Formats: sequence, structure tokens, C-alpha cells
Amino acid sequence: MPQLLRVRSDRFGDELTVRLLPGQIPDDWGQAAERLAYAFRLRTGQARSMARPDRVVLRLVRRDPLAGIVAPLPVAEVPDVDGLALGVHENGQPYRLRLAGSHVLIAGATGSGKGSVLWSLIRSLAGGIRSGLVELWAFDPKGGMELAAGVPLFARFAYDDADSMAGVLEEAVKRMRLRAARLRGVTRQHVPTAEEPLIVLVIDELAALTAYITDRKVRDRIKEALGLLLSQGRAVGVHVVAALQDPRKDMLPFRDLFPTRIGLRLTEPEQVDMVLGDAARDRGALCDRIPESSPGVGFVVLDGVREPVRVRFAYLTDDDIRQLGREYRRLCDDTDDGQEVAQ
Repeated sequence: MPQLLRVRSDRFGDELTVRLLPGQIPDDWGQAAERLAYAFRLRTGQARSMARPDRVVLRLVRRDPLAGIVAPLPVAEVPDVDGLALGVHENGQPYRLRLAGSHVLIAGATGSGKGSVLWSLIRSLAGGIRSGLVELWAFDPKGGMELAAGVPLFARFAYDDADSMAGVLEEAVKRMRLRAARLRGVTRQHVPTAEEPLIVLVIDELAALTAYITDRKVRDRIKEALGLLLSQGRAVGVHVVAALQDPRKDMLPFRDLFPTRIGLRLTEPEQVDMVLGDAARDRGALCDRIPESSPGVGFVVLDGVREPVRVRFAYLTDDDIRQLGREYRRLCDDTDDGQEVAQ
């Protein structure tokens, strides 16, 4: 029998540190964690590896620490791109997402809370948007329904017309290449300044750009621009944050170019690994088990980190978003009647 080394309990559940038997690996426990939880009549179970290869930690949850809605978090005057506060970790501490050197993919079914992730991230960058350290380029192929409320925060806002969105993406590629030429031989990692701000491209429905456009030439232009931005943009401070509903491979040809992946509620177990990577569900990312009553709850997987992290992202109401736009609008707001022409 595996040896039980330690038990730690809190108001939400128990953590068991176990010595593995010869031939066992943490993934074996990950596959059995849910069954063990049900055997003890508890809500969920998750296994994670430790620094010592002969041990595993089994977390059994009695009470969900993420049951309550998370209110919008305070806005820092200077955003910390190494750790943007977006919500609450399962351990009750604020969850901080690293944007520096990364791109972020968000996947979830209708009503799963993709807007909570997008607006929490935009809110965390708002101080930099107002000061000019951050430029936000927004793409909303659904006619602006999701992102239009944040127009005062955007340096570019492209919606509805596929050709204009392709043009804005190509403009971002040009900015990226010019910046790379200036930084070549000077530094290997961009540091945001008012002259060279961080550029963040927020795409509300990625599949609408990569799969649903009927004009093949425009679709190919978009795919080429996105491929260049995702493969070359991180080092020069050009980052892509994209959300989508359908995680099938033909809808998401760029998954492996997103070092940070967030899975909200998904409809099928197979979709979890499509979004988060092979064996992510076995390691505890039960996205298909997230109830419809818990929008904004999801699992975050980082490249190079085996175990997913369970998080609830902050929820912003329409009034919160409008207030954010009034307080943190861009200093050089060149919009026309609240909307900037995409081209």
C-alpha cells in the first residue's frame, strides 16, 4: 500500500502527502483522484507532483472555495505584467497571471465567463492604458457586442468587417517588425515605455477570424498575420489574448503558440485536452464538470507546468466597464464619437 506521510486540513478540504509505490507516477493518481474523492463522499479530487519524485499530493475538496462571485479587483497605476491580478486562486489568494513573454488563449462554452477573463485582464491593464504604457487593440467579430463598452480604452477597435480586421492585424505585424529592428542587438526582452508601449491584441472570438470567414484570401491574410504575431511578438512586447467557443483543431490552428491557456466550462471531456494540452484532464482540469451556475471558474495551464490551477475570475458588470472607460480612458483619445475607424 502507498504510505500516507502527512495530512493537512483547512475549511475547504484535506491535502494528503503520499509516498508513491515503485512504478507509480503522479499521473496515475491524477486519473484516480476523482474516484478517491467520491469514495470519501467529497466534491472533487486532484493530484499534483512535488519536487521529490517519490511523492504526490492529493487534494480532496469538501467545500468549494470559489463558490462566490469575485468582485472587480483594484487597479494598479502601473500594471505588473509579470503578475496581473485577475481573480482568486483556489487557495483563497489573489490569482496573478503573467503576461510578459506570453500569449493567452481562453476557451469556454456559451455563458462560461470568457468576458470575465477578458475584462479582468483589461481592467488590470487600465492604469497603463491611461498613462500610455499600454496600447489595447480590440477585435470583436460579433459586431462589437462584447467589447464596444470599452472603446475609450482602445487604441484600435476593429469589428464586423473581416477585411478591415485583417488590415489592422497586418498593421500590428508592421509595428512588431519595426520594433524588432530597433531592439535588435540592444535587448532581448522589451520593457514598456510611453515611446514603446506594450501592445495587447484582444480578440473576442478567434474562430470567427480563422474559420468562419468565407473569403479565402482574407482568411489566409488573417492566419498569416496571427501566425507571425504569435511566433515573433512576445519578445518585442506584442501580445495576443484570444477567446473562442469551439476548440476543435480546424478552429484553433495556433494552440501550441499560446504558452498560457485557460479552460472555462466546456461541453465535452475531449475538449479539455484540445484546449489545455494532452492529459490535462487527467491532471485535474475538469472543465467539463464546471456547472453552468459558476461562470468565470476555470483552469489555467502554463507551458512547462504540469498541474493546472483552478481560478475564479472577477466579474465586471456593464456599469463597471463603463466606469472603467471613464476613469482610465487613453490620454490621447483620438476616437470619433466613441468609435475609432479600424483602418
